[in-house]
Amino acid sequence: MTLAAETVGRARPFHAHRRSASQSMRDLIHDVVLQLKGYENHFGLRKRKRSAKAAAVYLDTVDAILCDLVHRELESAGGRVYVSQSNQVLRKKSRYKGSAMGKALPDILKVMSAPEMGFVTLTPGKPRFTASDDGWAFTVKGKQTVMSAGGKLLSRIKTFGIEFTDIGRSQEEETILLRGEKLRSDQPGPLVEYADTEETVRLRQQLADINDWLEQADIECDQTATHDRHLRRIFNNTDFRQGGRLYGGFWQSMKGLDRLCSIMIDDDSTVELDYGQIGLLLLYALEGCKPPTGDLYDLSEHGLPASCRPGIKKVTQAAINAAKPLSRMPQGARKTIPKRISLARVMNAIQQRHPEIVHRFGEGIGMHIMRLESDILVEVLLTLKDQQIVALPVHDAVLVNAHHEQEVTQVMIEVFQEHTGLIPEITVEHP
Repeated sequence: MTLAAETVGRARPFHAHRRSASQSMRDLIHDVVLQLKGYENHFGLRKRKRSAKAAAVYLDTVDAILCDLVHRELESAGGRVYVSQSNQVLRKKSRYKGSAMGKALPDILKVMSAPEMGFVTLTPGKPRFTASDDGWAFTVKGKQTVMSAGGKLLSRIKTFGIEFTDIGRSQEEETILLRGEKLRSDQPGPLVEYADTEETVRLRQQLADINDWLEQADIECDQTATHDRHLRRIFNNTDFRQGGRLYGGFWQSMKGLDRLCSIMIDDDSTVELDYGQIGLLLLYALEGCKPPTGDLYDLSEHGLPASCRPGIKKVTQAAINAAKPLSRMPQGARKTIPKRISLARVMNAIQQRHPEIVHRFGEGIGMHIMRLESDILVEVLLTLKDQQIVALPVHDAVLVNAHHEQEVTQVMIEVFQEHTGLIPEITVEHP
């Protein structure tokens, strides 16, 4: 099975956490390892036997290389992967990169790409890649080696009948990621090392429970493969009190309508349940006060037409997230807010509607709100798991089997109320 993914000419970062997940893939790995050892013995590349620890790292690295190259080939025939072979990178300890990104990597790649082996095709020393790290792959700046599946590996993919489901993830892959402040607005902040605490251990265990549950769930999709269900939480600004949203999973990169129309859970259609107006509600919760009744983005009583609502929502969200007062209309707001209505007029109407919380606008509180939102979503997922209900998270929403709509709605309301003391509005989208 293949995906209509990136073009062949576009390399992606090496995913060092892929591992064999079936007997077929393990048999392929074993076959390649035997040939690599034969090559080493024939050319006398090793003067002494590897220690038990070094042997484990060696097998782990071979497993990771082969699994990711096979995965890339299944994604896009002839697809390529790039990786750093810099000692500065490979010898540096990090909770994010995994054992396969260690000092043994260059020598292993050299043998795997030897003419007599032909398992990997290497193009060394390519110019800098600027692709950013999205959290699932450890990427670095600088020159990168580009690699792809060689002829002997391609033949073994067919011989062993390898598919996406034969490739899994390493147990050591970090699911709790901490990022620093953004250095550029168009790129995520750099990954930050941290020491584990009781909280990070708890957060990681919660995610492990969710990932294990999703891994065995009955999920189908007629648009893409469904093997990638691995979630992670990303915290921001070197602060575990900020961010924490769930990322990953094949469904998150799909358009909303495509998700609803093509994904089936437990052999039935799905619905998407969203927390309505969650940003403003959570800000009211953090301030310890109750919001006014009705649509929180409706400012018609304060001089702005109801048709401006989408733009008003954009302005409000931008003001919550901004670290200083807004000086211009957010992108897209003018689609529904006419030019005759100034930003100052919109902000004045918002202030009249929400006097209890408007003082928090321009303080950059958005990431703190996101932490509360993500904690709520995680508890919703765990509660539904206990009720044997599969739910796929999409930030402040979940995709579930249509038959569970009422049960899930009740869980979402109860969890939100426990965290905030407020009763949320749950909106439902059907195919």
